[in-house]
Amino acid sequence: MAKIYIQEPVTKNELCVLSQLALLEEEAFFKRNPYLEPLYCKRFIAAALCQGAALQYLGKGYGVADFDIHFFYKQNIDKPRLSRGIKIITADVGRFAQIWIDFIRTVIPMRLCLPNLRDDTELIQEFLKHRPTANAGYLCKRPVIGLIPNTLFSNIIWQGSDISRKD
Repeated sequence: MAKIYIQEPVTKNELCVLSQLALLEEEAFFKRNPYLEPLYCKRFIAAALCQGAALQYLGKGYGVADFDIHFFYKQNIDKPRLSRGIKIITADVGRFAQIWIDFIRTVIPMRLCLPNLRDDTELIQEFLKHRPTANAGYLCKRPVIGLIPNTLFSNIIWQGSDISRKD
């Protein structure tokens, strides 16, 4: 079945709703997985809107089928990977009624967590630039827009390299 794309702009209003949902999901994730809290809670870098909806936010999209929110973490050598499971909910997001939201956890390898990086934005950019994982290779093709923390809200973390294909 073909995806249905909603032809509405994604604005800061939608980003505000998504950032609140991301905060709730981050808290709920560690309640569902208490054994991961000591390993990854303090390694959280950012939550960001990715893929087609991020492209739509920049005014270069072809509509929104869903919202993809990635949670970025610095890798913990005691547990180098997090589950690739995706948490999916439906919610009202601004003008988008009962739309799917995918929450995905992304771990940035320790070898990229260099002390010479100025900030977390640069860390995510290095991850997307070097594409050390299949996930990074996929994510780097589209924009990444900051949601949380507040210092990254609505910031363009990554422009994306391929705007020609649909998700």
